[in-house]
Amino acid sequence: MAVPPIEQTPIEVDPAMGHGGESGYGSGLSEYSTDSLTSSIRNYRYENGRRYHAYKAGSYPLPNDEREQERMDIVHHMYLLMLDGELHLAPVGPDIQRILDVGTGTGIWAIDAAETYRSAEVIGTDLSPIQPTWVPPNVSFQIDDAEEPWTFKSESFDLVHIRHLNGGIKDWGNLCKQTYNGLKPDGYVDITEYELLLYSDDDSIPKGSSLDRYYILVNEAANKSGGEFRLAANLDPFLKEAGFVGIHHEVRKLALGTWAADKKQKEIGAYMMLTVEDAFESYGMALLTRVLEMPVPEVEELIRVAKEQAKSRQIHGYVKVHLYYGRKPPMRGE
Repeated sequence: MAVPPIEQTPIEVDPAMGHGGESGYGSGLSEYSTDSLTSSIRNYRYENGRRYHAYKAGSYPLPNDEREQERMDIVHHMYLLMLDGELHLAPVGPDIQRILDVGTGTGIWAIDAAETYRSAEVIGTDLSPIQPTWVPPNVSFQIDDAEEPWTFKSESFDLVHIRHLNGGIKDWGNLCKQTYNGLKPDGYVDITEYELLLYSDDDSIPKGSSLDRYYILVNEAANKSGGEFRLAANLDPFLKEAGFVGIHHEVRKLALGTWAADKKQKEIGAYMMLTVEDAFESYGMALLTRVLEMPVPEVEELIRVAKEQAKSRQIHGYVKVHLYYGRKPPMRGE
């Protein structure tokens, strides 16, 4: 296959309490599944000063605390810059009726989609109940594991959006098949994933440096845990096997830091650098201590030095973001 061109924690509200008013915003808790939402979901796991999800504990290696939520929202802003304000690449029409955001995180993409597609019902699912309770009336959130059998009816959605599930999905083939089954004929899947690697076109990342070693070790740990980050570059076969047609795959480079001459890359790079303070720990701490069993002080030192090196103007690093979409073909005879 040809290589594509490079180019604040909310105050919790009792869900039993009704919310109305004339603001146009309502409680996003009304659609939580009683089968999956249990009291244990909010009994978060705390480890090395970070908070992790309780539902299906350990299946996703990144934390869900306030620091991580802020980082995720910055990443959302970066992607809006990358796509010139668009929420996705999939060429859906303006009148779509149902949207599913798998792994919604803070819910920021789902909320933006609900504001963009006012006539659509938007559902966001995630392992963590960290989404806001006051949201547009056409968006709701559910606690769910995307790798378990979906409870949605077949052919329910016009668009399924998937972003940053890297490291947590063990079976991308099954996820793509469930997505295909959940889409209406002519519906689209839109996927945004990243490789957890730092690239450089001028070989300015010193081999054997803490920065270089960090990425090598985190990927080693991810591979051992079954959540390989490198699969982001090779999702095409899974989409094709699931039945999608018109599969589109492109790669975008996002600079780390303000070293790029291009104004857009420079702005994105500034936001990327803003996330570095927490990103290295978010991705590395759990994987390196749990999987590779590295001592916490060793991991902390590796992260500290890697962060300092990443801030060097002599290093011209970037990450690769892979953007996919595919269409479910119409039923025969249509």
